[in-house]
Amino acid sequence: MSAMAGLLTQTLANLLAAQQQIAALGSLPPAAQQIQAGCNALIQPMVTQTRALQQAVAAFVQTATPQLAQVQTMLSAQAPLPDIKAAMSALQQQAQQLQGTANATAGTLTAQTAQLMGYFNQLAGVEAGLQSQVTSLQGQLGDAQSELDAAQKRYYYLLALGPFGLVGLAVALGLYLKWKSDVSDLQGQIGGLNGQIGAFNGMTAACQQLGTDCQGLASSISGVRNAVNFLVSDLLEVSGDLDAGDAAVVIALMATAASTELAALGTDAA
Repeated sequence: MSAMAGLLTQTLANLLAAQQQIAALGSLPPAAQQIQAGCNALIQPMVTQTRALQQAVAAFVQTATPQLAQVQTMLSAQAPLPDIKAAMSALQQQAQQLQGTANATAGTLTAQTAQLMGYFNQLAGVEAGLQSQVTSLQGQLGDAQSELDAAQKRYYYLLALGPFGLVGLAVALGLYLKWKSDVSDLQGQIGGLNGQIGAFNGMTAACQQLGTDCQGLASSISGVRNAVNFLVSDLLEVSGDLDAGDAAVVIALMATAASTELAALGTDAA
């Protein structure tokens, strides 16, 4: 792999940055915590599998490039056909092994991405639940505040009556303190929910970025898989032309096409 990070490597870095942002969030509601844990559990395997494919491609390109160049030289020098076929056969086997790895990785990542998107789809339900709780508590707070205001007025009225209000004063004070406590408790609950909503909004934004990065990863892996498939197709074409005894110039052209595909594969997987 080249010293300069390619598109796939940068995509992985973006993916990990978004995942770390989600993992660092606290004060989330329980339902969002489950989504957070699910996302965290999926990302690392996705990154590990992608890096393994990158390493496999880099190793293949490193060995296949001189092997294919040797085949082209043998074609130009009109080397014995069995020798060229043997060289092609070894190269083709390596390419097909890589093809199996690329296809398996792409399939696994597709399934993992679908599972991740399933978590994201649950976010709307969590948000609706939070908003419903806040609305309910705000209604209860409004009612409790009305009762508190009424109890306060009743208490002060009885207090103003002096000795004539003493009979109901203790009851009025008890009601006032009760509603004051209820109002304070409801305000605390609403404050706590607002804190959860703030953290949840941060998670939603991070999940949107993570979704974009996952789609970018899927696109990049699809590009790597396609490049491997094109290369294998070209190598099979060269082998077929050799078996059919086609003109050397035609075989040389196909070998050149395979060389171009090999270079593209190295770039796609960087």
